[in-house]
Amino acid sequence: MVSIVNTDQILHPSRLAIVTGAASGMGAAVARTLSRAGWPLLLCDMNTEKLAGVADPLRECGDVRTLAGDISDRRFPQWLVTAIGHRKVGALVHCAGVSPSMAEPARILDVNLAATMRLLETVRPKLSEGAAVVLLASMAGHMLGSALDGEIAKATSPETVGSLIACAPTPQAAYAVSKRGVHALVRREASVFGRQCARIVSISPGIIDTEMGRAENSAQPIMEKMLTKAPLGRMGRPEEVANVAAFLCSSAASFMTGIDILVDGGQLSAFSAFGTTG
Repeated sequence: MVSIVNTDQILHPSRLAIVTGAASGMGAAVARTLSRAGWPLLLCDMNTEKLAGVADPLRECGDVRTLAGDISDRRFPQWLVTAIGHRKVGALVHCAGVSPSMAEPARILDVNLAATMRLLETVRPKLSEGAAVVLLASMAGHMLGSALDGEIAKATSPETVGSLIACAPTPQAAYAVSKRGVHALVRREASVFGRQCARIVSISPGIIDTEMGRAENSAQPIMEKMLTKAPLGRMGRPEEVANVAAFLCSSAASFMTGIDILVDGGQLSAFSAFGTTG
């Protein structure tokens, strides 16, 4: 039997991996995958009970700590700094967010984009050399097209994200704009991270078989059509997204930064076939 050794952790045994939205769905899958790879973990989520349910079994394999709180809470950055302590952060996988059926437009923009900006500001000084930040965006950001890129590019700070409500009046539009904003954020921050010998990328999942993914699939009929026409013809599994995130956090992806990785089983190509992209 071949044993795969995680050289990242042998070289940097004290580096911490932070996972937000870790209580369920893709965040929980990322937590389990990084745990198997030997990372010490700080798992964050606002659902205390579910967070404990994910964290407790992983403690048998290594150091796992938790931080319960809403990432959009203005106190969250200080809570996170306290939880990190004197440790260096080797990886951040930011999975926390809200979907169109979960909130109104202003809340979606605040959680998915403004809070993400604040999270980067908080974690950046704590990053170790060679660290990687992976932000979960969405296929919806690609589906939006480029028509609003000029307006999205103006939202360069948490304080200016609210201005995007003018071009995102519905929850569906706000979600797509927020995730398109994450794509722009990654491109904009890549040089800053590079000067710290760190990397930043995003992953755009398609329709994934999670509670959130199933809810949105039911609420938006176009999603079922996309699944039917997509090359792989099915929802993705959370573990399939988690495996990509773990790769991006490893030294095997050391020359990848400033880009978005689409993990959708070809679902976007089905959307494009409808002739509705921008």
